[in-house]
Formats: sequence, structure tokens, C-alpha cells
Amino acid sequence: MHHIGILQLTQNLDDAVHGFKAGLTEQGLTAEFHYLNADGALGDLPQLASKLADQRVDLIFACSTPAAQAAVKLDANIPVVFTPVFDPVGVGLAKTMDKPGGKATGVAGMVPAAAKAAFISKLLPTAKTIGILYHTGDSNALLEVSNFKQAASNMFTLVDLPADKPEDLSALPDKLTPDLDALFLPIGRVIEENFASVAYYAESANLPIITSHAPNVPSGALGALVANHYDLGRACAAKAAQILAGAGPGDIPVDVVDHPEVQLNAFVAANLGLELPQSLLAQAKEVFE
Repeated sequence: MHHIGILQLTQNLDDAVHGFKAGLTEQGLTAEFHYLNADGALGDLPQLASKLADQRVDLIFACSTPAAQAAVKLDANIPVVFTPVFDPVGVGLAKTMDKPGGKATGVAGMVPAAAKAAFISKLLPTAKTIGILYHTGDSNALLEVSNFKQAASNMFTLVDLPADKPEDLSALPDKLTPDLDALFLPIGRVIEENFASVAYYAESANLPIITSHAPNVPSGALGALVANHYDLGRACAAKAAQILAGAGPGDIPVDVVDHPEVQLNAFVAANLGLELPQSLLAQAKEVFE
């Protein structure tokens, strides 16, 4: 019987936890789980990680970048498996993706930017100018913006729409000019937490939204190409099994999303007068009506 700690930032990552537990069962492992959730309170994570260390867990499954960072900073030499960290190398959780070199490994959650650019092109084949609305204080958002610009600059004209704080979104109506064909939202808490306002302004401007945050799709975005958190958790379970069998986490490569899922909103498409491509409808994991 293994003792495994689960350190979670928010309930939005429940699917990753479910996938992790199911994956361990598939690996033939039984475990007693010690589960702690910060409910979005970033400052509580170090204390929660310490509580898991006091439980003498064999391994910590950390859901989110700050949860993984808190677990790795523990003085105890407890291996950590993380997801859906966007930039494991950039945030110091791995030296390289192939050989992380420390006491953590996992599965990154960022869908490759080239795949997202291709998805937008299929979903909106006549789109030429894309506005990128992002939070300037979010390192994950800045990374995704940089990657997306590299991948999409030869496909679209890209317009920066930076927001430093929630209040900045009130100026959005003046920035959603008629030359924009769509709005792309990278990952980022300020945008996600204020998505209702973003969706309202975009609808008023008759602009489709392509998002990196899956819960935005049923709430008013046209579509998303996202990682399946359940699948990420299952993949992490396979890495946990290697570690519990004696492998060092620093020697286990960090994987990336290789089968992102399509999510679409047919109701939003109808309101915008758009027809969803049959090829994407056939691929879609979920189509919201």
C-alpha cells in the first residue's frame, strides 16, 4: 500500500485527479490518498505541502504550477509528479524536458501553438486578423503569446490586446475594432476569472472567441483546442508507477500534450451566423448547444 499526497490548487483540476487515480488502478497499484486543496489560495500551498510531508507520503501528485513548486521546495526528498504545468523548464521544475534532473517530472499542459493556429484556421477559414487578449502579469500567458506569435504570424495579422488588471477590460469595447475577425485568449487567471465580461464585449462586437481555457467554451467561446485533464492525470500515473518502482523522477522525461481535444459551441456559432466545419464537428470531444 502506497501513501500518495495530492496537492491541488482549484477544483477545476478535479478531472486530472480522477485520471491519476484511475491510471494507478490500471497500473495495478493500490494507494491511500492524502488530499489537500487550496481552493485557489496560492499562499496556502506551501503550508499544505508541508502537511503532506508530515504524512510521510511516498509521492506527491501536484496539480498546477504553484502546487508543483510548493511540493518541490519541501526539504523532504519526496518525488513529485505534476500536471498541467505549461512551462516546466521556465518555472524551474525541470532542467530540460528530456531529463528534468530534479525530484519532479510530469506532463506539461500546453497544447502546441502550431496546432492552435491550425485549429483557428480550420474553424474560421476566412479569418485574417486575430486579436490576442492576455494578462501581462501571467508568465504562462506571456509564454503562450510568444509561442502563438511564432506559429501564427505567417497565417494571420496579430493584434496585441494586453490587460494588466481586471479593470483594464472595461476599455475592451474600444479595442474590438471592425478589422478584427476573432479573439484569441491564451491561458491566464485574470482573463479566465473575468470571462463573462470578455464574452459580453465580444458578442456585442460580433467577434468569435477561441480560448485556451476549456470552461470558457460552454460559457460563450466559439471553440478551443485543449488538453484533456483526465488523460493528463492517467499519463502522470504511469510516471508515478515508475517512481514507486524505484526510478528517479529526474531521469523520467516530461511529456507534452500529443492528442488535444476539440471543443465547440454550436449555440455561439449560430448567434454569430457561422457554420461549424464538419471536419471539426467530427473530431469534437464535446459540442455545446
